[in-house]
Amino acid sequence: MVRRPKRVRMVIFDMDGVLVPIHSSWAYIHERLGVHDEARKIMEKFIRGEIDYMRWMEEDTGLWVKATGGKITVWDLEKILSEVSVREEAVEVARWLRRRGIIFGIISGGIDLLAKRVAREVGADFFLANQLSYDKRGRLVPGGKPVVGVKKHLAVKRVAGEYGIPLENVMFVGDSVWDKEAMEIVGYPVIYGDCDHSELLRVAKCRIRDLRELPHLIEHIEREGDCGRWCISPPRRGKPVEGDTH
Repeated sequence: MVRRPKRVRMVIFDMDGVLVPIHSSWAYIHERLGVHDEARKIMEKFIRGEIDYMRWMEEDTGLWVKATGGKITVWDLEKILSEVSVREEAVEVARWLRRRGIIFGIISGGIDLLAKRVAREVGADFFLANQLSYDKRGRLVPGGKPVVGVKKHLAVKRVAGEYGIPLENVMFVGDSVWDKEAMEIVGYPVIYGDCDHSELLRVAKCRIRDLRELPHLIEHIEREGDCGRWCISPPRRGKPVEGDTH
C-alpha cells in the first residue's frame, strides 16, 4: 500500500505573541491608558464565569472611554497600535508560504485594527479578529462585535470551510491556552514559544521557538509524515493562565 503523503494546505496564525511581540493587543492599550489593574479584575470575572465575552468587551472598552473622558477615537487607537511592530521573521515566512501555494491568515482574539494592519503587512489571505464600535464621529463606543471571542475553533472551521480545505490539512500556530480549542480540531497544532500550560501541551503536536522554523517543519511533515525534532515531549504540569489576552 502506497503511503499517502501528508500535506499542509492552510496555516492559521494567532496574532498576539506570535506575529507581533506583544502578549495582548488589549493589554497593550490597557497599559497605555493606565487601566491595567481594573482590566485584570474584569478578566478575572470572565474566567470565573460571572460575565460573558460580550460583557468583557463592553467593560474593557468602557475603561478606555472613561480614561479619556469619552474622547478616544478610532484614530487614537490606530496611533497607539501603530507602535506595535510585526515580527520581521513573520514577513519572511509569509513570503515562503505564498511561494509554496499555502493559504495563510490570522484568527485572533485581539483587536481588529491591529489584525488588519498585520494581515496587510504580511500579505495574509484572510484575517478574523474582534471588532470595536464607534459613533458617527469615530469615537469609541463601549462594546463591539466578538467576531472571534475565545471560540477560535469556530472561526477555524468557518475559514477552512470557505476555502474547501479539510481540517486535517490545516496548521494552527498559537502561544496560549486560549488557542487550545482551535488546536484540538486541526491536523497540525503548533505551539509557538515557551508556553508550558498542560492543557495546551496535551493537544499540540509540535513546537517552534522561531517563526523561521516553520518552513522546515512543514517540509519535514510533508516528507516524513511526522513532526520530527519539533515534536512535543510528554506534557507536564503547566502554569496557570496568565495575561489579559482575549
